[in-house]
Amino acid sequence: MDLRRIWAVRAGRDNQADHLFFNRGQISLGLGAGGDARLLRPTRAAFKEAFAGAGAAAPGSIPIQAGQLFRFVHEMKLGDSVVYPRKIDRTLRWGEVTGDYVYDGADGSDFPHRRSVRWLSSRSRDDFSPGALYELGSVLTLFEVKSFATELRRRFEAGEAPEETEEESPAVARDIAETTRDFISKTIKTDFKGYPFEQLVAELFRAMGYRVQVTQKSKDDGVDVVACRDPLGVEPPILKIQAKAQDSNAGADVVKAFYASIHERDVGVFVTTAGFTAAAQEFARMRGNLRLIDGVELVDLIQDHYESFDQKMKRRIPLRRVLAPDVAPEE
Repeated sequence: MDLRRIWAVRAGRDNQADHLFFNRGQISLGLGAGGDARLLRPTRAAFKEAFAGAGAAAPGSIPIQAGQLFRFVHEMKLGDSVVYPRKIDRTLRWGEVTGDYVYDGADGSDFPHRRSVRWLSSRSRDDFSPGALYELGSVLTLFEVKSFATELRRRFEAGEAPEETEEESPAVARDIAETTRDFISKTIKTDFKGYPFEQLVAELFRAMGYRVQVTQKSKDDGVDVVACRDPLGVEPPILKIQAKAQDSNAGADVVKAFYASIHERDVGVFVTTAGFTAAAQEFARMRGNLRLIDGVELVDLIQDHYESFDQKMKRRIPLRRVLAPDVAPEE
């Protein structure tokens, strides 16, 4: 059994470190931890503290970025394999880690965290299955390849040709959709707690064509966002929205308390990142001016109206439109 790990690494969003990868034979990371990572205690907690102190990452992304640098410094070993998806020429480059971690900021590069690597071979992306390419399409700068590690070894080390199956493309397309939904859901739960979640909901309704206003925290009476289509905000219906970022399902008592503040001419909308109990759903079904939006529908709405989000919110939930095989939904 081959115990060597396979690490996928990127050269930056726009291939800025590509010259370091090949001219110097160094894979390089630009994750900011405030200096030489060898000076940090060899724990993930210490790396998180360093990232937080440097202020180089949004709070919600600190565990992810700190974890990548920790793995680069302490988990990557000499002899491990490296695969680099090179955008410039649509190839996958295969190499071997030959050096320990070093910090080199002398040349002013934005990618000072480095390891030496010996490049061994190169193959076109077309030589790999859609599943392998999808795994390598992760948004992370550094990650371990697991699901399709065997295929990569066969292609690069044994020279085998890809095996095509009729079901693979549809499966990959479904995986892309599911991964996107998972990313949105996790980002909301990680980065949008309390007031930031109210701002997200307000931006969603603005993107849907409403004029919105986030209420004052101390005087909202359970209403976090007010939305309407009338430019003056006086013509009904006026939406009174409560936004709850929570892990447990909202019960009937909570929904009833919110509905008590909704006037007859208004519409109450209760938005949560979780779900609703059966009793809460039954209560809403009996009210024509009450609408419940759970976490699943919230992600659907964000995907449907993402293009109309403002740039600030898009930076907080970074997504990119991609083309994928058009497959029929599973029965």
